[in-house]
Amino acid sequence: MLETTPQTEMTLQGGPRYVIGRYRVRVEALLPDGLARGVIVDVIEPPDEAAFAAVHGPGRAIEAPTELVFIGGLPGEIMDVEARWNLPKPGRKRAKQVPPPQVRLIGIVAPASERATPGCPVFGECGGCQLQHMDYAAQLTWKRERVVAALQEAGFSNPPVEPAIGCDSPWGYRNHMRFSVNWEGQPGLTARGSHRILPLTACPLAHPRINDALATLAVERLARPQVVIRYGVATGQMLIQPQPAGDAQNRLCAAGLDVRDETIEEEMGGARFRIRPSSFFQTNTAQANRMSELVLDHMPSGPDVTLVDAYCGVGVFARLLAERAGIVLAIEESASAIRDARWNLREAPNVEIIQAKVEDVLPGMVRRLDGLVIDPPRAGCQRPVLDALTARRVPRVVYVSCNPDTLARDLATLCLKSDAYSLVSVQPLDMFPQTAHIENIAVLEAR
Repeated sequence: MLETTPQTEMTLQGGPRYVIGRYRVRVEALLPDGLARGVIVDVIEPPDEAAFAAVHGPGRAIEAPTELVFIGGLPGEIMDVEARWNLPKPGRKRAKQVPPPQVRLIGIVAPASERATPGCPVFGECGGCQLQHMDYAAQLTWKRERVVAALQEAGFSNPPVEPAIGCDSPWGYRNHMRFSVNWEGQPGLTARGSHRILPLTACPLAHPRINDALATLAVERLARPQVVIRYGVATGQMLIQPQPAGDAQNRLCAAGLDVRDETIEEEMGGARFRIRPSSFFQTNTAQANRMSELVLDHMPSGPDVTLVDAYCGVGVFARLLAERAGIVLAIEESASAIRDARWNLREAPNVEIIQAKVEDVLPGMVRRLDGLVIDPPRAGCQRPVLDALTARRVPRVVYVSCNPDTLARDLATLCLKSDAYSLVSVQPLDMFPQTAHIENIAVLEAR
């Protein structure tokens, strides 16, 4: 049964706000960002003609949609969706192109076999997840195929991509959550494609102790614009920003939460690390431990070995590599991260910390390098870094990436365009279940 919604919603002043159309679609594919692309096979309820013309503006051709993009569909499914186009506000200059509509699922006619029941009541409306409606085994298969496709598009005909390593618990894994606070002081997450905040007292991806803290905080009006909660899974310590005080602090203590003032500690690979509010630390502790094991397994070791941890952040890889090498060079430009790295590496005298941009340091490095771990930002490596790796031909390079597209681009430069390295393997690791994001560990050997 479809909901009844007027074709044109009205503002409180009586003017039109947006226009609605309803369609039956056949899902052709999942896009790289996890959204479904559906081809329209039938028009259930067309948008109001006059209002739809206003969306496009005077003198412009009115283009009826032929396909729609939305959260919640799987390839092969037939489903009914509602598309909503915003009407231009009075007095505002019209955009040169008609913005895409907001699309929501309103009915499933023919479900796919891999369909699962989403674990969140606001899935599809919240912008955080894209794949809750997909069986977890199917998520892992899709993510491997996503990595394969990115590498093939970059020029690798038969990329050596391993099956994705799943998370033992694909729910309740996030140790760090950033909740927005609305004008009423309610915490929540932002609706997809808007600035509207969906009030929540729990998120199924958040660690249960974070949800405990959120529910405790939500009983009173919170200060805007956000509240950030970070939890040490191995230590039980918690950071909350802004720092709670008075009654809020007492309630958190009564709930058994160990809330710290400025820093907490977390463990990875048997080592302990300090985390401050501004520190970057992986949001899935269990999978981060697996990632560190994979990285270490592929790096050379020995008392005469010199290794590099490029984009070292707070020094996690450098700390773990220090036990396996004679010298470790840890490179990081962020002063805040360097401050944490100095504390985390205080008991590793064989680690040399270099505060600089990797693209400024690596090209001029003259000492022999036996192995290099590189974990750049999502945008990938700067060209000087790739040129330096090509020139140096470091015997073993382990490239850690959260972006299959920039990873594929950089690997193509190192392995195909320059022929400096062979791509040994790419291991997808599902650091972010229920979302389209995936971590990868690529292993390269110098030719």
